[in-house]
Amino acid sequence: MTPKNDHVLYQLNKRVRNNIVSSFGDLAERARKQRGVWSTVPAGSVALVSGLAFCLLASIGAISELASAHVSIAGFWVSAVATGFFGAVLTWAAIRKTWLWIVVILVSQVAVVWAISSYLQRHPAPRLILSKDVEQWIGVGSETTIFLLMMGFILTMEFIRREGSRFFQTHNEMRLAAEIHRALVPRIERQIGEYAFYAASEPCGMVGGDLIDLIDRNGNWLAYIADISGHGVSSGVVMAMVKSSTHMGMQFDPGAKRLLAGLNEILCSLKVSNLFATFGLVAYSPTEGLRYSLAGHSPILRRRGSKVEFLSGQNLPIGLFSDTSFESTPLEMSPGDVLALITDGLTEVFSRSGEELGAQAISEVLRLTGDRPLNEIAAAIFNRASQHGPRIDDQSLLLIRKLG
Repeated sequence: MTPKNDHVLYQLNKRVRNNIVSSFGDLAERARKQRGVWSTVPAGSVALVSGLAFCLLASIGAISELASAHVSIAGFWVSAVATGFFGAVLTWAAIRKTWLWIVVILVSQVAVVWAISSYLQRHPAPRLILSKDVEQWIGVGSETTIFLLMMGFILTMEFIRREGSRFFQTHNEMRLAAEIHRALVPRIERQIGEYAFYAASEPCGMVGGDLIDLIDRNGNWLAYIADISGHGVSSGVVMAMVKSSTHMGMQFDPGAKRLLAGLNEILCSLKVSNLFATFGLVAYSPTEGLRYSLAGHSPILRRRGSKVEFLSGQNLPIGLFSDTSFESTPLEMSPGDVLALITDGLTEVFSRSGEELGAQAISEVLRLTGDRPLNEIAAAIFNRASQHGPRIDDQSLLLIRKLG
């Protein structure tokens, strides 16, 4: 063989070795990712699947013992329990552990089966006397039943594997969306000049459509709360768009009614049916002072002294009609006054008897707790809603206090 051929053969062997190593590396990486996905399965769900494996495989062991026609209650139970036990343990290992665990369990199963078989051979049970026809019928029936049970078990496991992978992919995407949502709608606790702010939002699912925000730029500030129509990821995406657009609008034109007009134009341009948002804002600028505007949103609650007033607005929600105009209203606040902007998820809470909580109950909580720190007022409002009934919609509130 010539040196040239030796070099070609060497390169070919090197490429084959690299491909083999790469294939094993890819296989190990896929296995690692699958273990990472299945490791998120709750322990209760793993117990259910392991119980399914136990029942199916215990049935196979029981039928196998019946087919042998030996009269032994102990042998029947030992065969059923041992087969089901190893089936459940193998299922648990396939979900929670590596392939090495499965190999160890299989070797252990072979050893246990051999030990049981050896014992039963040394201590045989009495055998039933059956005709050949009956014995043949029992043999064929039991083998067919065992085959069908095994195929059912294999198909069930394959279904769980396929649908589990698809489910966990969607679940991971939803979890990522929830993390993004928490980043976009953080809890707010801040002071700007003579005003203190506190805001919190509790989504009813992993991703919510409510938005709370506070923007402070060049002596102007804007505190607002918005409720996007719908639920879930779709409203969460629109919520992120509204927040981004609000920040851009605040950068170029901090006026309240012009800001709402710009947001309305953006939402109307999406041309998606049943897409709109209610919006409530309080804005301050050195030129216009303190103003508020409500676009289809619940009234603002203003606690002044021992009384609570409702500040309403006549604007339509944003995103309904492209030619909608919006107005803002001057707002007066004295030291100690507290404003509460809430979404309808806090008022539209129903008891077991079907009674709605309503805005009046929230205003009473604000009246009684208005002298406390803002975070305690918020906690009292959330607690009042949760005591009345289960949360069926996103719940958000924004509190503003003028300091003395």
